[in-house]
Amino acid sequence: MSCPRFDFHMHPKHAGCANATMELPAIVQQSHSVGVVAIGITDHLNRPEQIPLHRQIRDELLTMQSPVDVFFGVELNFTGCDQGFVFSEEIKQEYQFQFAIGGIHSTYLNEFDLDKIIEIQHRHHLKTCEDSLVDVLVHPYWFSRKEFKDKNWPFIESMKPVRESLTRELAQAAKETGTAIEINVGANIRRQKDYVEEYVDYLSIFAQEGTMFTIGSDAHSIDHLLDIKLAWDVVDRLGIPEERIWRPATEPLLKACEVAKS
Repeated sequence: MSCPRFDFHMHPKHAGCANATMELPAIVQQSHSVGVVAIGITDHLNRPEQIPLHRQIRDELLTMQSPVDVFFGVELNFTGCDQGFVFSEEIKQEYQFQFAIGGIHSTYLNEFDLDKIIEIQHRHHLKTCEDSLVDVLVHPYWFSRKEFKDKNWPFIESMKPVRESLTRELAQAAKETGTAIEINVGANIRRQKDYVEEYVDYLSIFAQEGTMFTIGSDAHSIDHLLDIKLAWDVVDRLGIPEERIWRPATEPLLKACEVAKS
């Protein structure tokens, strides 16, 4: 397997989005067991009241030893349609975040309209790339099954509605801004075979355009960390060279097998 063994998207239990198995010591041990050499802890920051939770995460990390390099990141969500993120240079510095990933997590619609859903997704993908504080565009064209079920909408099980022209426009925006496109296991790769084949074809356009990529399990349960191999397989299938696999441009918060000091 030639792909760098990274996993830069996972959720500890702190914000309540992941389950109780996602304890930080368990995360680093499980990641190590599957061959990962560097991870990024990236809990959600959707609302201002979540900010103190990230200090708890960092403080706990600083008490640990780790068999893998550990980076301290954050996953951002838009506060509303065409709004911004709960993030700033001041927050980044105060909480000492080493990187930020982010993207759209809602359709922002009350009635099902496939063309509008795709347009809104694309608009927010571009907006994410334009944000200089965001390093990674997360799970492009992921949709919440809960949202679709609650609204009694048919779930989107195909990438065919996404026009190639939109993908190439996004690829160019990502390349120009240095934003990495995420290959996300939980959101996009751990799906039925036909969809995955379409999604790999979608990612192949970014590969052709020369964008950077990043790799994430998006694990919310400890067993899901094992699935990161599926993303590595996609990297190998697309022939993405190692120099186009993104990693944070800083030293890790925890260096493998070293005791962290505050």
